[in-house]
Amino acid sequence: MKFFIPASKSLEQEQEVYEGIKTFLGANLGAKFSERRVRILQWKHDGKQHEAEVGKVTSFNSEIVIAILYENERKLYHVCTPNRGVLRGGSILAGEWSVSGNIDFDPD
Repeated sequence: MKFFIPASKSLEQEQEVYEGIKTFLGANLGAKFSERRVRILQWKHDGKQHEAEVGKVTSFNSEIVIAILYENERKLYHVCTPNRGVLRGGSILAGEWSVSGNIDFDPD
């Protein structure tokens, strides 16, 4: 599947929103994100299995997933929803060790 940001009206807007999320979280967390563009993430948190897919509602907080970023240095996935990493607040974190599956978007 080709990369997208939900509700974006153009490729330029997609890129602007995606880079904005990376900048916001990077500044607040000191994170450096990889160039990976993750589409689906499955992980376990507090004994419960969760799934996040860009463009769909996540089981973690019942919000639509806008982006999923990966941070190489700390081996963390950042699931970004409107209230968790996009418009406010910190992203939903999933350590690589808790992940049971992931799928990236198709390369450009």
